[in-house]
Amino acid sequence: MRVIIAGSGLSGLVMGHCLLRAGIDDFVILERRPDPVERSGSVIGFFAQTFRILDQLDLLHDVQKLAPHLHRWTHLDPSGRTISDGGFYDFLEINHGHPSMLFMRRDLMEVLYSKLPGRERHIFPNKKIVDVKQDDSSVTVTCADGSVFNGDVLVGCDGVHSAVRGLTFEASEDPKTRPPRAEYRGLFGSSPRPDGIPANNVTETHGKGIAFMILCTEDTAFWLITTRKEEGASDSQKSSAEDIKALVGKYKDHSVAPGAKVTWGDLWQTRTTTPCPGMYDYHESVAERWYSGRVVIVGDAAHRMTPNLGQGGNSSIESVASLMNHLHALVEEKPNPSTAELEEAFASYQEERQAQVKFIAGLTGSYTRWATWRNWLGWFMQSWMWPLLGDRFIVNWFLSPMIKDSIKLDFVEEKNLPAGKVLWKYH
Repeated sequence: MRVIIAGSGLSGLVMGHCLLRAGIDDFVILERRPDPVERSGSVIGFFAQTFRILDQLDLLHDVQKLAPHLHRWTHLDPSGRTISDGGFYDFLEINHGHPSMLFMRRDLMEVLYSKLPGRERHIFPNKKIVDVKQDDSSVTVTCADGSVFNGDVLVGCDGVHSAVRGLTFEASEDPKTRPPRAEYRGLFGSSPRPDGIPANNVTETHGKGIAFMILCTEDTAFWLITTRKEEGASDSQKSSAEDIKALVGKYKDHSVAPGAKVTWGDLWQTRTTTPCPGMYDYHESVAERWYSGRVVIVGDAAHRMTPNLGQGGNSSIESVASLMNHLHALVEEKPNPSTAELEEAFASYQEERQAQVKFIAGLTGSYTRWATWRNWLGWFMQSWMWPLLGDRFIVNWFLSPMIKDSIKLDFVEEKNLPAGKVLWKYH
């Protein structure tokens, strides 16, 4: 079987590793950018369920040595007063064994790329997909440079603005493939960690229409500033340098540390410029249709959510694992499956994942609105209910039930599963 993967981002590279573990060496990864490794200055968080899959791919130690464990999550009001401060991430580690960790996205992507065997013959940069055609026996991809790739399966791992989704599903003008909405946007970047913000913790300051999430390692403060977009703004709005300047100017005196020891302006003044800070829209959608014939989408191409609970990347990797489980089972039984047989496997993958990611996307979207005090309910949930319930209760009753049911690869051994209080559904 020959597999074509669109996109060498998180989902695409993990898909490549999974294919090799499944004994499928005949695949290509087509990346539209000239650099196959994403060099974004944003950060990404991984939880226990993702580390189980990385363990199966022999990537666990290489990834975990990139960063320390996270411990606490502190919530502040606009004056710097502590609303709540608990061992949120410690409780997750106690329950599930693996830690919660925060990575510079470019460092993580470098590991996924450099550890992919035969990457030079598998990954092709400068391959912008402009056409997708399929018949009963194959799928053909044409790129902007005129190159053509043929395969048995095409997997769209090419993000929220997926070319594969657009060319395969949206070309039919199916209303169920409507583009994702974007009501919020975020400014991300990093600065040297100031003394007033604790290391290896998340410190989040809430206000009307704004949330400052500062995620700190020993040396670096990664920040994500979430705001609601202007009424009537486009769902595909591109932010400019002027947009960033306006946001910084509006909130430069806003406290972002306990006791108001540090302002947002302080962090901005010491920002890292390589890579530069960036602003992007938070697209929110779960596609109703994930496959058509020999084409299937995964990760952000199928489900995109706000980043404030750090579930986007974790959900994408879990969806890759689900797709691979169904594809591996099919190919083991039928090495050259028909289109109908592939669609049956893809349907099982969608059925297994769709309801779960809808729930997660709804949860993260709700949290984004609570964190920015969208209305009185958001203020009440963040300022009163969260501290009243406490981090241990929230982890035990909301996060752990979701994490313990997470999918892993069912055809690869798991070597390093640390003990936790909560029993995994798949172990």
